[in-house]
This record gives sequence, structure tokens and C-alpha cells, in this order.
Amino acid sequence: MKNLLLSIALLTVCTFTGAQDQFTNTGNFQTFSGATLAFFGDFVNTGTFTDDAQSITFKGGASQLITGSSALTFNNFIADNAVGVSLQSDVNVTTTLTLTAGKLDLNSRRLTILSALPTAVARTGGYILSEKTDHTSQMRWAIGTNTAAHVFPFGTSSGVYIPCTVLLTAGDLGNVTVSSYPTAANNMPYPTAPIAVTDMNRQGVDNSANVVDRFWQIDKDGPAATVTVTFQAGPAEVGSITSLQAQRWNSTTSIWETPLPGQTSNATSVTVPDVTDFSPWTLSGNNSPLPVELITFTATGVETRVEVSWITATERNNDYFTVQRSKDGHGFVDIGTVAAGPNGYSIQEYGYTDYDPFPGKSYYRLKQTDLDGTEEFLDIKMVRMEEHLPGLMVYPNPVENGKLSVDFRDALTDDALVTISDVVGKVIFRSVATAGTRFYPVDLASSPAGVYMLRIANTQSSFEVKIVLK
Repeated sequence: MKNLLLSIALLTVCTFTGAQDQFTNTGNFQTFSGATLAFFGDFVNTGTFTDDAQSITFKGGASQLITGSSALTFNNFIADNAVGVSLQSDVNVTTTLTLTAGKLDLNSRRLTILSALPTAVARTGGYILSEKTDHTSQMRWAIGTNTAAHVFPFGTSSGVYIPCTVLLTAGDLGNVTVSSYPTAANNMPYPTAPIAVTDMNRQGVDNSANVVDRFWQIDKDGPAATVTVTFQAGPAEVGSITSLQAQRWNSTTSIWETPLPGQTSNATSVTVPDVTDFSPWTLSGNNSPLPVELITFTATGVETRVEVSWITATERNNDYFTVQRSKDGHGFVDIGTVAAGPNGYSIQEYGYTDYDPFPGKSYYRLKQTDLDGTEEFLDIKMVRMEEHLPGLMVYPNPVENGKLSVDFRDALTDDALVTISDVVGKVIFRSVATAGTRFYPVDLASSPAGVYMLRIANTQSSFEVKIVLK
């Protein structure tokens, strides 16, 4: 191969320079403002490279490699090679990246756009290829507080254009880093870095038939921001899936979050407003979203009954809930049903009272049933009645002279938190009965007469009883 080797400083003032074969700089290479250069072979820099040129174009007839011993910084970078340009080092672009033809393959490197202007990336026919399953092929853009739409011009390995658009609506994004890759029909491989996804299940069943064959990773380093994101997938990746919606993987809870409200979609893209959290995303459809988190589910003994309550974050095709009870935590039976609320994404609260609970320890389970009959078991809670903690007695009740006693009947095996609240929920007494305690005195002499709620709870169970203070 014929090489153009520079080992001395080159001050470029010409309007066009072409090199048909590899260009190698081992010394100091500097271009000046107004210069226009085109490279037709590989670009190798192991020396010092300083670019102030009007433009540097990569325009070969075969695939071109851009290699540097450290990150390379270009002023105005033009990719105009129908065969493709591939990075073998990180590249920064200070002013404008222009994609005229072919792919700019990131090749497990990072391409950084240092200008916040949305016009800092221009495309007429080329595209950026990310497509690495470890999300190492990254495009980073210093968007900061710029509120214009920024288009990350990704394409597939077959040349299908699938841009990802980020529109800041509030806050400061800092640098936004985006990467994407396709999967097999079963959505494998799952992302493993920088955040691992562990399943594509819905109600315990593989949901990959209803999930687009692509993942996205979006990160920012700004303090806080709200954005609108548009995800675009290839037609072959979407297949026959309809009614697309975007979902984010929550790495803290290890589930797919409820789809954010207000989304709009067409055959191959989804636009999601009010995004404030950034981590792996995918697109689901066919009205079969990935799992929805149950916010809370509680079962609490109150005097001689058990109060069961739960809160949901969304209702989609939900028909009703069933409360189930078990003595041993294995064989559950239905004890009541509660109709679902209206479809939508608002927080909804539910409750059910069991007036005939089992004595001693028992278990409560919540089951959810869709309109099509599909069932999902959401959570299980344990409750103790009568022999709470164990064999609990509270006396005298009503309380006279402000002196109340709690008899656990047997010594506690775990610490228990003892609280007393008034009718509006204000805590007037809080203390801890330590393990080994049996008799526990409570002094309410300084509290006014009235009705109060005594609650005793530890890691195993909880109990509430109404007391009257004379």
C-alpha cells in the first residue's frame, strides 16, 4: 500500500487535497481556517492533529478507517463514502457533522458532538451505525439547555434509517449519550451493560412476541431534565406488532415500568413526553405491555378483622381483583372480589375487609384478572390475629389514669415498634419493645381524653387496636 507519511508540521492553505491511499501523521498536522480537504484512504494519526479547516471529507471508494492513538477532534467532519467510514478511535466534532452518503460505523467507539445546536448534525443520505449489543457504540451530544429537537441519525446494518430524537422541555441535559442495537425475535440478547435487563415477561409468560426487536440506551450527565423522546425501529423489527408504546426498564426494581401517559405512535415509531429517567428502553405493542408494578399491597389486623388494601399505577384492560386467603401460604382460596377502576394511568386505591379471619397466622394474596381472562398473582402478605406477637393483650381498655399495659403473653423474639396515634393520625407515642420483653407499660398521663389507635409491628407482622383514654 502506498502511504502518505507526514512527520513534520503541515500548514494546509489549499482548497482541496486528495490522498488515494492511507494517510499517516506521526508528527504535527494542522489545518487552517478556509482549507478544504478530502481523504480517499484510511486516516491514521499517531502524532498531533489540529483541525481548524473549513471541512474535512472522507470520500473513498472502499471502506475507510479513522485511527488515532488518542481521541481525534475535527472541526467540520463530512462522511461521504457510500461503502462506509469506520472509527477505530473516539472522535469529537466541534462544529458540524455532515452525513452525505454511507454509514459512519461507530465500531465500539464514541462519537461526540460538542456543539449544542441541532444543526450541528446534518444528514442528506448517510447514517450512524451503532448496533453493538454491549452499548459501546455511542453517540454523545452536548445538548445542555438547548430546547430544540436533536436528531441522533442512526441506521440499521442494512441501511434502514431509524433516528432517535431527543427534545428538551425543561432542565439541563448536559451530555446525552444514545446507543441502540437489534435483537432476535425472542429479544435476545438482553442488555448487559451499562444496565442489565433480566426478562421480557408479562404475567409470568414470555412476552417477546409483542415486543419490538430492538433496545435503546439513553443516558445524561446533566443535573435534571424533562424530555420528549421519539424512538424509531425498522419495519422488519416491528413485524406485525401494532399499537406501539415505549417502556423503560427500572434497574432498581428490576421490572418494566408502566408506559408513560400521553404517548403517540405510528407503524414503526413512538413519541414519549415527560421523560425524566434514563436507562434501557424498548417498544411493546398489541395491547400487551410488559409487567406493571404494583405500588403497594398491605394486610393489617385491626381488632377482630383484617384490612387489605392496595394501590396501582395503571389500569389497562383490567377486569377485577380477587383477594385470596391461606392458612399455610400455599393453598389459597378466594374470599372476595373488587371491580377494577377505569382504564388510564392515574393512581388508584383499593380495599377489602375480611371480617372472619383465621386465628393466628394467615396469608393474603392479590390476584388480578384481565378482560380476556388472563390472571396475574401480584403479592402475598402475612397477618397474625389473636396471638399477635404472640398472644397479645392490651389492658385496661378504656384506659384509666393514663396507664396502659401490653402483655405479649410470651417474650418477644424480635423488636417491635409501638406507636399510638390520635384520630387524625398524629403520633403521640412512639417506642420500641425490645426482644425478650413480655410486659410493656405505656404512659399516656399527659395525653387528653379521646380515642386513639395503638399499633404494634415488627418484621413478621403488625397489629392495630382502638383504645379509649378517659
